[in-house]
Amino acid sequence: MPRYYFHVQVGERFVPDRHGVDLPNLMTARGPEAREAHASWDRVLSFIDALPNRTTVITDQAGRIVFVLSV
Repeated sequence: MPRYYFHVQVGERFVPDRHGVDLPNLMTARGPEAREAHASWDRVLSFIDALPNRTTVITDQAGRIVFVLSV
């Protein structure tokens, strides 16, 4: 099963996901099945949660960017 990494960027600060999440395919990395990964990062990064312009960068095991979500 492929592993996807949910990195977070706020402004110039980049926080890498060093563990990743095993998901069956790219569509699940973008869908509701990935909520657990997003939620865990939200808990870890709660101190910056109020900051605007937060971006989640999803990469595959090779480090290729497969999806970017800005909020």
